[in-house]
Amino acid sequence: MRVFPHVDLLRALAALLVVVYHLDALGSLALRGDVFWTLPFRYGWVGVDLFLVISGFVIMLSAARAYERTPQDFKWPFMQRRLRRLLPLYVLTCLIFLFLVRPEVLLRPIGQLVPVLLSHALFLQNLSHHTHGVINGVTWSLALEMQFYLALVFTVGFWLRLGAVRTVLVLVGLAWAWRYGTTFFWVPGVAVPHLQVVYTTQLPGTLDAFGMGMALALWVHQAKGALPARLRPQVVNSLAWCVVAGVLLSVAAALLLRQTYWSHTGMVVFWRTLLAMGFAAALAAALTCPLPSGGWMRPLHYLGEISYGIYLWHFLVLLSLLQMSPLRGTSLLWAVLLGTLALAAASWHLMEKHWVARPAGSSPPVRSDAV
Repeated sequence: MRVFPHVDLLRALAALLVVVYHLDALGSLALRGDVFWTLPFRYGWVGVDLFLVISGFVIMLSAARAYERTPQDFKWPFMQRRLRRLLPLYVLTCLIFLFLVRPEVLLRPIGQLVPVLLSHALFLQNLSHHTHGVINGVTWSLALEMQFYLALVFTVGFWLRLGAVRTVLVLVGLAWAWRYGTTFFWVPGVAVPHLQVVYTTQLPGTLDAFGMGMALALWVHQAKGALPARLRPQVVNSLAWCVVAGVLLSVAAALLLRQTYWSHTGMVVFWRTLLAMGFAAALAAALTCPLPSGGWMRPLHYLGEISYGIYLWHFLVLLSLLQMSPLRGTSLLWAVLLGTLALAAASWHLMEKHWVARPAGSSPPVRSDAV
C-alpha cells in the first residue's frame, strides 16, 4: 500500500498557521499590515481550509479502500477508528477548558448551558452562533469534520462511481450555491462577520475544500486518466505541483489583500475555492515528493504527527497566559509555542497513540502516512 509521509508536513503547517493567527488576533503582536512576512499571522485562519483539503484526501482514500474490501460492513469499523482518533483528546481539552480555563461557562443559565454542552457532546456546535466556539473555540471545525466523516461513510460508493472530475464539480457547485444563499440572509458588508463565518462554513459551504482533497484521493485510488501519472513520486512532478500551488496561492493572496473578504459577495462565494485549489496543488506536491522522511526532516514530520494536539491545546494555552501572565507580543508568542508543543507531545505519547493503536480483534489501524 502506497504511503504519503510528507502529508504530515502540511498538517504541521496548517496547525501552526492557526496558532499564529490567534496569537495575532488576541496576543497583541502589533504587526505592521504592509509587511509581507506578517501575512501568515493576519490570515492564518486559512490553515483550517488546508486541514479540510487534507481531510478530504485522507478520509476519502481510507473510506474507498475500506469500502472495496467490505462494502457492507465497513461503516462502523471506519467510524470507530475516527472516534478513537478524535474523541479522547477532544473530551480532555473540553473538560480542561470548562473547569480550568473558562469555568464561567458553567455558570450560564441552565437554558443556555444545556444546548452548549449537548451540542459539543454530539459534534453539532458549529450549526448555531449560540454554540459555535463556546468551548475551546477551535472545536467547531472538529464538529464539521465529524459531520463530513458521517456523510462520506454513507456516500463513498456514489463518489467512487462518479469519478474525480464529476465529484469535484458537484461538490464545488454545492459549496457555491450554499455560500451564495447565505448572502441573502447575511449581506456582505452589512452583516456581522461572526455570523457570516458561522453560517458560510457549514458543511455544504466547505464541500469545495473537502472535494479538492477527495478528487486527489480518487485519482490516486482509481489510477485512471492522465492525471494519476502526475501523482507518482518523482522530483519533476513534485516541482511542477509546487509551481502550480505557488501561482494559485499567490493569486488568492493578491485578491485577499485587494478586497475585504466579508464585504464582497464574489469573495464570499468563490475565493475559498481558489484557495482550496492552491492547497490541493500543495498536497499533490507533498504526495509526489520522493525525498525520504527521516534525517533533518524528522522534526518537521513530528510536528505533523502531533498537529491534532497543537490545534486543540494552543487556544487553551493562549487564553490561560493572557489571563494569568503579563506576557504580550513576541514573548507571548514563544511562551504559547513552547507550552503548546509540550502539551501536544505529552498527549500524543501518553494518550493519543494508545487510542489509535489496534484494539484486540480488530483490523489493523491505518497509518497516518498511509492514510
